[in-house]
Amino acid sequence: MELFHMRVMQRQVLDQCKYLIKAAERINTGLAANDLDEVFFSIQNLLNAGANISKMLWGQLGKRAKEREALRASVNVADDSALREVTMRNNFEHMDERIDRWWVNSKQHVHVDRVVAPKGAVAIPDPTDLFREFDPTTTNVGFWGQEFNIQALVDAVQAILPALEAEAKKPHWIQ
Repeated sequence: MELFHMRVMQRQVLDQCKYLIKAAERINTGLAANDLDEVFFSIQNLLNAGANISKMLWGQLGKRAKEREALRASVNVADDSALREVTMRNNFEHMDERIDRWWVNSKQHVHVDRVVAPKGAVAIPDPTDLFREFDPTTTNVGFWGQEFNIQALVDAVQAILPALEAEAKKPHWIQ
């Protein structure tokens, strides 16, 4: 990867990291105010920023993983980083497809969505009837029984922020 290309990518990753941190802060604000709209708006934005970071570091569906190795190395991101995971974002982003699939496959058409409670607080016989959920005690976001820990994403971002900030400040012509 040419240096100027890398600097532009580093700056974009830095922007997305800042957005992810802001979204995490807004989740806490929404929780404190018992504002479900704020909580799920912020979760969705956090997941989107995380997916944008993933695309920068590995490419869409990991298609550019090899050519972006230098970018990941420049900010100390391992291939097993929480930043790579986009499945939960896909659940939120492709809600229309999830609803269509649920409609065809659900036996009872129970629809439970936007739950903020510890896991298991809402008894659902079929996990595909439980859409978006957030457990503030674990910071796990759930969808159809799948779980993703958003604190792991925040931690991964905070771990690379110092390197990203240092790299992004460098001119594009100096290694």
